Amino acid sequence: MQRFFCKYLFCLLFVSILTVGHSAGAETVYLTILHTNDTHSRLLPFSYPASTRGSVSGLEARVDIGGIARRAALIKKTRDGLEQKGTTVLVMDAGDFSDGTPFSIEYKGEADVAAMNAAGYTLGTLGNHEFNYSRAQLQKLISLFKFPVIGANIVDAKTNAPLIEEYRIIQAGPVKVGVFGLLTGSTSGYPAVREGIKITGELTAARRMVKTLAGQVDVVILLSHCGEEKDIEIAEKVPGITAIVGGHSHSRLPLGKMVWNTQSVSTQKKEGTIIVQAHQWGGELGRLDLEIEKDAKGTWSVASHKASLNLITPNIAEDPETAAVVERYWKPIALKYTQVIGRATADFTDRGDDLPTYNLMTDALRETFKADFALENMGGVRAPLIAGEITAADLAATDPFDNSVITFSISGDRLRKILQSQHPAVSGIKYRIEKNAVTIVTIGGKPLEDGKTYNGATNSYFARIILRGIKINDTGRQRLDVLTEYIRQKGTVAPIYDSRRIIK
Repeated sequence: MQRFFCKYLFCLLFVSILTVGHSAGAETVYLTILHTNDTHSRLLPFSYPASTRGSVSGLEARVDIGGIARRAALIKKTRDGLEQKGTTVLVMDAGDFSDGTPFSIEYKGEADVAAMNAAGYTLGTLGNHEFNYSRAQLQKLISLFKFPVIGANIVDAKTNAPLIEEYRIIQAGPVKVGVFGLLTGSTSGYPAVREGIKITGELTAARRMVKTLAGQVDVVILLSHCGEEKDIEIAEKVPGITAIVGGHSHSRLPLGKMVWNTQSVSTQKKEGTIIVQAHQWGGELGRLDLEIEKDAKGTWSVASHKASLNLITPNIAEDPETAAVVERYWKPIALKYTQVIGRATADFTDRGDDLPTYNLMTDALRETFKADFALENMGGVRAPLIAGEITAADLAATDPFDNSVITFSISGDRLRKILQSQHPAVSGIKYRIEKNAVTIVTIGGKPLEDGKTYNGATNSYFARIILRGIKINDTGRQRLDVLTEYIRQKGTVAPIYDSRRIIK
């Protein structure tokens, strides 16, 4: 009984955070934010491996979930029901809507924008993967949106003029809601950015936006593609932000996260910021309910909040309009991407530092180009393979990037430094890192020799980072094509767990 009471008390405290006096008869406004992030072109339903761990383990279902047509139906049903009760509903996306499936490979974000337009989004921001295209393509995507896309730290490198709107002010009954966007500074090396775009500091931009919106609005929301860690830092150091709707880190925050502001000058009431994020791929629709009250001085403040994640299952009938848009883009490419390339004997599920999908990719590069070793950057392999038939679409989701294969020669000591600094996935190499120091390295089963020259292979993106000053050979072959042909020749592939990369 005592345990139940404690749990009940915790829930009351959580939901009532930011309470400013729930007085009888106080004027109250209800605002609901429905949100997504890092959907990465998952316009169709998808499945996770059954044994996937980590944040995915919290999902009630992992097979045939998501799909933007189902999500659109849930958005419209939720919005219609709440608006009938007088609640204002905003639908937001926190970026990285593209770059992840055949849709992004073939249409470079345009299919995603069309589907989001049909789904009824209110606001969006840009993620780093939207900058993986040319600047011209990025600006085309921006022009195709039927809703505002905002970002306060994305500027033209020559003029310092904002590339897109910095913020929007939206009326929620008598309450003015100011929403501004931010993009992670790690976008700086992406193709579109290299064509005359600059990403300014996130904290500096956040402080400027809060100052700009002060006096204009009652509630400030940050639509962030900066990642959970940076969002926490912003919440701690920049007072005046009610909530952060986040993305980039693919964090699954089922109940949201309250962060107290360390810069608050008030000694009687700590100021906090609610951070929400809905994992990835649109498998769930995030929801943040805010109850906003006016105090005796006429100031609006959040009296309570509740965050939740709503799983998108086959029980949700597709929204016809959105489904028609998806079909319009899928039909011309379906034959190409439904072809079967090979078969997986089991789910390619990560086990600690053993990453079987990365192992498959690096083995494909090393064996195809007869190299001593192959390297892959973390994040370069985007989705695991699932037991059964492997289609071209499955491989496109594993490698949606337009990267070619690079071959090169390198000294053992330089290779050792790359392993220590980058912790890459490998083939032909076994290594162990403890306390950020390489303790063991073998290549081809023999100890790595610092003065010896070795032949390697990697992808063109990673090569730009790790091979500066080293002569390289661009083979002209796309990494995806190499992987596809490798599996086609093998016929059947199995996940490999061989402890080739151990990070302590």
